[in-house]
Amino acid sequence: MSLDPVLALTKMVAERLLASPEFTDLCPPERFVDSYSEPDAGPLVQIGNADWTPPDHYETWHHKVFLDLDVWTRDEDNAVLCRQITGAIARTLSGATWAPWRGDGWIVHGLGVSVTSDRDASEQDLAHATVALDAVMQEVATDA
Repeated sequence: MSLDPVLALTKMVAERLLASPEFTDLCPPERFVDSYSEPDAGPLVQIGNADWTPPDHYETWHHKVFLDLDVWTRDEDNAVLCRQITGAIARTLSGATWAPWRGDGWIVHGLGVSVTSDRDASEQDLAHATVALDAVMQEVATDA
């Protein structure tokens, strides 16, 4: 039995990011988390909201999977670091160089990446951005 498509995509994204020196030079691996944490000093990348829609077998066999990565930076030069991290995420996950992605009984046929950022005026030393991922995934048979 294969993983839920959100869990499979989460695992593939984590593996790809943590294997990227560009990403880990900006955000230490222990600061990439799949849980809620308060953004204390230093960068924090959290796996955020996720959703998926099952295929309509009359139209397609593909699932649509949506996953957010929340990027938080605090302290000096927080906005610059936040943008550097989101850029590293986008470069690591974008492009056709990895397609198709395979893992845990799923194939990722395409992955869209978009970045939004905001600043909380009540906390001047805190910057936040969201990297929104949308994937087209297909479940494949796995060996039992």
